Amino acid sequence: MATEQGTSIGKTVTLLMIFAITVVAIIVIFAYFNGIFKFVDAGTGAASVTGFFALGGAGGTSGTLIFQVTDTGADPVVGITLSCPIAQFASSSCGGLQMNYNTTLVSSTNPLSKGEIATGTDSVQSASGTSFSAGTVYLITANITFADGSTLSKTASVAAQA
Repeated sequence: MATEQGTSIGKTVTLLMIFAITVVAIIVIFAYFNGIFKFVDAGTGAASVTGFFALGGAGGTSGTLIFQVTDTGADPVVGITLSCPIAQFASSSCGGLQMNYNTTLVSSTNPLSKGEIATGTDSVQSASGTSFSAGTVYLITANITFADGSTLSKTASVAAQA
């Protein structure tokens, strides 16, 4: 048979344990949402992409692709490759267009930090039996690698300009 004093102590201990668990849960939730720690690392890389496609006239089999990638995240960019649709371009690598920062290829030894811009310009050819047309929108994808090993694919809609 329990005494009133024993029951009172048991209730007090139970309430203190519930209070302590609640405080710990609040601290963990606060820390998680404020970025102090993460359960899953989603990477901190982010970037924006833009492009310009210049044609020599109303159309033709060649043009100049100008592309830009801006690092907008906390993690440096260490690699950028471009992909062009093989049905429209002679090369899926956009003619081998390279993305440079300070006139040097973006790499682990020449990374792109937050706010910095990589650019690339190169002549591209249309796929065999096709031609480029002014006003046509072409989808160019930048495949971006960050210093933490994460990757991001961003596609830019680029309208050909005469």
